[in-house]
Amino acid sequence: MNENNLDKLIYKKLSRRELLKSSGRTAAVLAACAVFPSGFIELLNNRKGSLKAVSPDKYSPIPFKPILPSTEDKLILPEGFEYTIIRKWGDNISDDTPYGFNNDYVAYMQIDYHTGGNNSEDGLLIVNHEYPSPLFINKYSDEDFKNGRIKTKEETDRERKFTGINIFRVKKIDGKWEFTEDINFNRSINAMTPIKLSGKAAGAEELKFKDYADGTLANCSGGITPWGTVLSGEENFQDHYSSDNVWEYRWNDTNKDFINEHYGWVVEVDPFDKNSIPKKRTSLGRFRHENVAIGISKRGKAVAYMGDDKVNECVYKFITKNNYDPKDKKKNEDILDEGDLYVADFLNNKWQLLDFEKREVLKNNFRSQADVLVNCDKASKLAGGTECNRPEDIEINPADNSVFISFTNNSGKEDYFGSIVRIVENENDFESLNFEWEVFAKGGADSGFSCPDNLTFDNDGNLWVLCDISTSKINKDRQKPFKNNSLFMIPVSGENKGRAFLFASGPVECELCGGTFTPDGSTMFISVQHPGEGTVDYDNPTSRWPMYGDDIPRPAVVAVTGFKK
Repeated sequence: MNENNLDKLIYKKLSRRELLKSSGRTAAVLAACAVFPSGFIELLNNRKGSLKAVSPDKYSPIPFKPILPSTEDKLILPEGFEYTIIRKWGDNISDDTPYGFNNDYVAYMQIDYHTGGNNSEDGLLIVNHEYPSPLFINKYSDEDFKNGRIKTKEETDRERKFTGINIFRVKKIDGKWEFTEDINFNRSINAMTPIKLSGKAAGAEELKFKDYADGTLANCSGGITPWGTVLSGEENFQDHYSSDNVWEYRWNDTNKDFINEHYGWVVEVDPFDKNSIPKKRTSLGRFRHENVAIGISKRGKAVAYMGDDKVNECVYKFITKNNYDPKDKKKNEDILDEGDLYVADFLNNKWQLLDFEKREVLKNNFRSQADVLVNCDKASKLAGGTECNRPEDIEINPADNSVFISFTNNSGKEDYFGSIVRIVENENDFESLNFEWEVFAKGGADSGFSCPDNLTFDNDGNLWVLCDISTSKINKDRQKPFKNNSLFMIPVSGENKGRAFLFASGPVECELCGGTFTPDGSTMFISVQHPGEGTVDYDNPTSRWPMYGDDIPRPAVVAVTGFKK
């Protein structure tokens, strides 16, 4: 299909009148001839908060005294709060299994999860590990790469072991959280663990007719399913390819069977069954997955929301064919393999179907549904998806079922500080194909936060936002006022609605991520990722957190306590 025909089909110019009509009840005054995909920034700039909360507003008191931004090499918390390091890089989670590098997503699942309990002092932590550091793991530097030193197989295998997903037990003993050795649960699912390919692209030509992938990698954020499993998003999988401009990993220099198309999926893991085989759910599409947030529709369908963490990429949702069964866990085991994948069209406030058999534009450009899924980023634009400003974490507000999305930034469109968008599905039903939306909060000097990434909600419905200003820009130029990456609480209702309150400031060059509460809300688990990421000399790191002295920086997952139950 030529470009002119494509423009007529999908990205046609609209008159101001048509634009306002198509944008639904929440439309703001937009540019007269906004043209997609370049018009998303105009929508963000003009779309004001106007949606009503589905549930009545309530007063949201601030449960801490906000701190000030900091450039110190410390994890700083408000008065009355403290943190305990649960695991850091260099520790083990079993006798022969090391704790991974660059911890990201954290999920806490109470040990009595499947019996309906809410134990907030004994449970499993499921932690993603996004990428290794060749410098800190193997003392392999940028200069080594430039000088042509190729990593040995032992070195690449060591890095592969530090990626993936760690599962281990934790307990609160005498008021302090502790790592617990438990052979029944503690395990690592890393870049060398066999992972079953499942869903509509499994075994297809595009996946080299394979039924298994060689491990999981680039594990960013994730989500807990209503049936008690954990989903992990494979995000920047492209960094693990061999190429001239990506020196960090280059794993397929030593692994000739590395198949690019086996990565970039959502991995499902049963943390309570150590013998279970993780599965890559290919029906959810292949792109740079940040996380997965699942809601149950009014008819009982499981609906998964996802973002493609890259500038000018899209927001997706998947609606299962079969109903979720809350009484029979086994019936839900492969529920994510059958269903329909959609991409968000923010111009027309609707979800556009990504189905090879039902969309002519996809038939004209792809060979099969497997081809569509493997090349989801390309298919989404043809189907009418809106190019966005780095859609990262997506979470569902349990108070009213509205969907919150972090758009971290897009400097190419002069969106330097990012924003948080709120979607309300038609009739408040996750299965709806039409929605309304608003810009809930915008990053910048006025709000005090920049580059929102991970999101989570507490038991009072407050939104917690973990920020990710890139290491190359942190404490420089436009980002200088925000100082180190931080964690904010933003109430979603009441007199403080939309205001950001600074709760935590991280060590030098780190990213604070993860962020999850125990069921009683008394503890928050946070990942401190890549402190000292800008280090070029192993012996002179830019951070010494958390051990200080002569030690190198070590990513760690911490338990923050001091919250009122």
